[in-house]
Amino acid sequence: MDKELLQAISLAGMLHDIGKFAERADAVESGDQDMIRQEYRYSHAFHTEQALKLLFPEEQLNKSFGDLTECTVMNLAARHHKPRNVFELMITESDRIAAGHERAKGDADSDYDTGGRERKSKTPMLSIMARIRLKKHADEQGSSDDWRYRINNEGLAYSSDEYHRLFPVSSQTYKAEQVRRDYQAHWQAFRRTIADNSIGLDLFGHADTIIDVCRAHLWCLPASTRKEEMPDVSLYDHQKATAALAASMYWYHAEHSTLQESAITNRQQTKFLLFCGDISGIQQFIYKLSSKGAYKTLKGRSFFVQFLSELLADRFIQTLGLTKANILYSSGGKFYLLLPNTEGVQTLLSDLQEEVNTELLKKFSGDLYVRFSRISLSGDDLTRQSGRTLCQIWDELTRRLVAEDTQRYAATVSKDYAILFGTGSGDQQSCVVCHRSTTKDNDTCPTCRDMKTLGTSLPRSTCIVVTTEPLATVSRPNFKLFNRFVYLSEKIPADLRSGKARLYALNNADFSTLALDCATRGELIDCTPFLAGSMHTFADTFDEIADQAQGVKRLGILRMDVDSLGKIFSEGLQNYSHETIHDKRFHSLGRITTLSWQLTLFFSGILPQLIAENAEWRDRVTVVYSGGDDLFLIGAWDALPEIALTIQQRFAAFTCNNPSCTLSGGLVITPGKFPIYKSADMAGEAEHRAKKHETTFKNGRLTDKASITFLETPMHWQEFEILSRLYTKVLIIAQNPQHASLVRRLRDIAASWRESCAYLQQQDRLSIDAIKNQLQAEKWRWRMVYTLARYAAGKPSLSQTIQELQQFITSEVGTTDRQGIELLGVLARWCELRLRNEKIKETV
Repeated sequence: MDKELLQAISLAGMLHDIGKFAERADAVESGDQDMIRQEYRYSHAFHTEQALKLLFPEEQLNKSFGDLTECTVMNLAARHHKPRNVFELMITESDRIAAGHERAKGDADSDYDTGGRERKSKTPMLSIMARIRLKKHADEQGSSDDWRYRINNEGLAYSSDEYHRLFPVSSQTYKAEQVRRDYQAHWQAFRRTIADNSIGLDLFGHADTIIDVCRAHLWCLPASTRKEEMPDVSLYDHQKATAALAASMYWYHAEHSTLQESAITNRQQTKFLLFCGDISGIQQFIYKLSSKGAYKTLKGRSFFVQFLSELLADRFIQTLGLTKANILYSSGGKFYLLLPNTEGVQTLLSDLQEEVNTELLKKFSGDLYVRFSRISLSGDDLTRQSGRTLCQIWDELTRRLVAEDTQRYAATVSKDYAILFGTGSGDQQSCVVCHRSTTKDNDTCPTCRDMKTLGTSLPRSTCIVVTTEPLATVSRPNFKLFNRFVYLSEKIPADLRSGKARLYALNNADFSTLALDCATRGELIDCTPFLAGSMHTFADTFDEIADQAQGVKRLGILRMDVDSLGKIFSEGLQNYSHETIHDKRFHSLGRITTLSWQLTLFFSGILPQLIAENAEWRDRVTVVYSGGDDLFLIGAWDALPEIALTIQQRFAAFTCNNPSCTLSGGLVITPGKFPIYKSADMAGEAEHRAKKHETTFKNGRLTDKASITFLETPMHWQEFEILSRLYTKVLIIAQNPQHASLVRRLRDIAASWRESCAYLQQQDRLSIDAIKNQLQAEKWRWRMVYTLARYAAGKPSLSQTIQELQQFITSEVGTTDRQGIELLGVLARWCELRLRNEKIKETV
């Protein structure tokens, strides 16, 4: 197999539809239509050739591979609708498979460019989130608008004043003429990034950088603008899937010596391998800290786990000689790769799996373990022609992951017996942070020292440097793993060398400039972005962070994640809400990776900026972890309820207020000296209660999840939002010393209701409905009316809030059937905690 040809095929797949972008931006000439039909079949294929000439030097585009002078990146990319040889045919076949279905027979004779350039230049990408529909929400009316993404002419923006542009907007907000203007500006920005400088990105030396430049600019452009198709798969994800399939296809046929047309178009053969790595033990590893574990150690552990999945995915891809296009997804401690299904690859994967877990075992004593699974795929599997859907295949891959939990270290137990079952030496003591064994001359173990260094280095670093050999200009790496030296650095070290280093720009949309900086020194080094979430760290201990809280001096821990994520990918796509398109088209590789990326974009890119842009939050709360679909925040407790509600509201906006896309969370309040791992467990249990919580609405509809547990009470987000607004009003009144008794009176009313409720529940003869009815007549009700009416007498400035309180207590909360009295105790307790000024020692 020719490794250079392998890279060329991958790059051609990654750029094969770039002509669509140039065409919509009016950046290329129309060309002679007769010639186009004869040589390229469709205009966008011809425009791919024209666009590539605007982006890269012709000597790179026309470099030939294999035994064919015409086998160049430009020809491979531009001839994918009129292939002349088996290599161009691979791009053709991969393009069709990546679309998730074989185009209908009539498409071959129809005008692919229906409607002309003008219509295509006015077509934005629609949000896939808006049309996801779970079965339990099948009869609910979703948004009737086509929510679309702005064409962001600055590429992906990670700064706090720009991230708002990443949210979908309505068709009324973003009209067709603006779309057309934005395409033109966006193309110019894309071209400047790649080519408009003294050096330019090298097509082969910066392959992975170019792939991520494509992500930054093409994620918000639709792959298809045809009237027959839904424009909700990004051009980036379609091209990347095509590249991954084409590279795998070439490897497969080269190894089997079947480089013939009949073999390439055979979709029954299992040519592809879906491979997954899933890091287990993340929660225990991150939160396994005592109260003496400084925040920097916690942040360092969180960052390490986030980067570990990226490091692992790159380790596998680089060992195989593939590009980043073969990484379908990498976030949240998990990565998916699309690989060639050959005996050689299978053997290499097994060797790498053993190597990875052996090293993790030696370094972390089993705290971290990577489960691996793989499943063979055919072209028919990827186009729903085999009887299996992609989602069914993904489910099977997950089941195999779970099964591996019962066989950890089975292959290496004899070799690693001493590590697994050894008792250690007697000359050891317990680490004061994580309680693992360490030498007597150190209070902390090597892992905790490394993690604290990571947490300390993170705020001032601009990039991550990964090398295959130590750097002379840097004193020591932050850590070494898998034969790689990893440095967090404020600037690019001077002694980086081509082929021996890789750069990651931390939360920086301008990552390509780092690659160009190296190129000016004569070194071709890839640089790609890494979304590390919040870079803010506290210098204080957890107890000192708690002291920043207003009211009782306590720490707040918030955990949230996406509800029913597995069902969103399987059931949600199957019930995709569109009346004119057959559902067999929905389980495409591009659609699944588009959905995955958009979730990652919210949690890793957008969410940290929600905190950073708010002056009241950013110095008191930080994102410890925010991955593919979940988050962990820590900080002054009083800021977290508002933050939780804001995150829920912004996630709802990001998912177009789709009832099938929701979050649940758990928020707990603990003393600063309380062990962080216990706080994390408590927040996890609170989150679990929220996911089990069921809400009944006035119209009789029952729904689960979409809730938060706060002060040990699970409630629907709508209830929490109403409670939060009332809390703000009551707090303003109660902060006046003359009205401080209001909160106590609310607490007494809530206690009276609880007593009545407890008594009636002991009456076995009463039904639930009878208990509810009798509760309405119990003494708590008249006590409430009397107490609040008397309290408001002669105080006209309080009358409106008191009336709102009475209405809240005696009525259903919002559109739910829950009575406000049921949440009055939470309101009173919330106010009490906020109004308490002195630092107390008892547990909340």
